[in-house]
Amino acid sequence: MDFTIDFFNPLLQIYRAVTRIDIGGREVWHPHERITLAEALKAYTNGMAFGTFREHELGILEVRKFADIVVLDRDLFVVPLEGIPETKVKITIMDFTDPE
Repeated sequence: MDFTIDFFNPLLQIYRAVTRIDIGGREVWHPHERITLAEALKAYTNGMAFGTFREHELGILEVRKFADIVVLDRDLFVVPLEGIPETKVKITIMDFTDPE
């Protein structure tokens, strides 16, 4: 039987990547594996496109590429790291058209 062992919340996962705090919110797990916020955001955007062999059409905001954009209620680079999981998505913009 398969079941979820973690939450599918990108903002929570970004928080965990930069802090390495475990699912219980108490223990720092492998602190030497922390990455920067910029690296975590790149992993969720460009990294996902690369991992699916679609970096030529996805992953960054660029002319002629598909774009799914979220507008957040705060600047992740300004708030304390502890504020990342509480960040709310104000709007999501998705494009399903062919860029050609």
